[in-house]
Amino acid sequence: MEESFVLTRGKINIRCLLDLPLSGQVRRVVLGVHGFGGSARDEIQAGIAEEMTIFGCAVMRFDLPAHGDSPEDTLSLENCLASLLAVAEEAKSRFPETEDLCIFASGFGAFVTLNALEALLQLPGRVRLVIQTPSVRMDETLLAMLGRSRETLQTMGQVELPTARPLKVTYSFYKELVHNPVMAEYAIPMLILHGEADDFIRMSDIQMFHRINEDSRLVIIPGTSHQFLEEGAWDMVLDLTRDWFDFEKVLLSDWD
Repeated sequence: MEESFVLTRGKINIRCLLDLPLSGQVRRVVLGVHGFGGSARDEIQAGIAEEMTIFGCAVMRFDLPAHGDSPEDTLSLENCLASLLAVAEEAKSRFPETEDLCIFASGFGAFVTLNALEALLQLPGRVRLVIQTPSVRMDETLLAMLGRSRETLQTMGQVELPTARPLKVTYSFYKELVHNPVMAEYAIPMLILHGEADDFIRMSDIQMFHRINEDSRLVIIPGTSHQFLEEGAWDMVLDLTRDWFDFEKVLLSDWD
């Protein structure tokens, strides 16, 4: 069962989707944070919602500002962080009986989540985190996506990226990314999922992030690209995610 609603916090309006398990009994609450240019309804977030509700989880997903059906036009990291924290607070308020907040975040969504992690850890209960192809150097990734140098973006002031909903990327947004790096150590265990053939996020960056975070578990999925479209890749993501949210360990694989 899917419920759509708008969450208002100050001047920010956040379009959300809530998926409930058919049993009606909620074992866990899962927060879905989509990637750059994605949405709450993209294939990755829809797949997580479908799979997790089968196993008794409530799944709350939402459109980051300037993405999907968000009424916000301005793309800023500050507003993305505010949106994530507002949705997390709403999830804990709606399901106070659930002990942990489980978060599945992809790409830019992982970058936003890591930036918000200190505040997320102040909420009641623990945070269980799965990050898929995390953009741990989002400023560099953005320039690569734009095909522009920092100097060119500064001169132009704004470039439109032809994603599902065209994104107006400003130099001020790029500076936010530079000034809020996530290549750091975090206070919780996390599962990192990465495709061996990812052509957007460098393997060396993922491995460095994993080394910095000694409590993290890194699973490299062979032959898999950034979108995880290869046969069997998405099934592995779902299985590993379910295991991590249930046990905070990987049960199906001994890969490093």
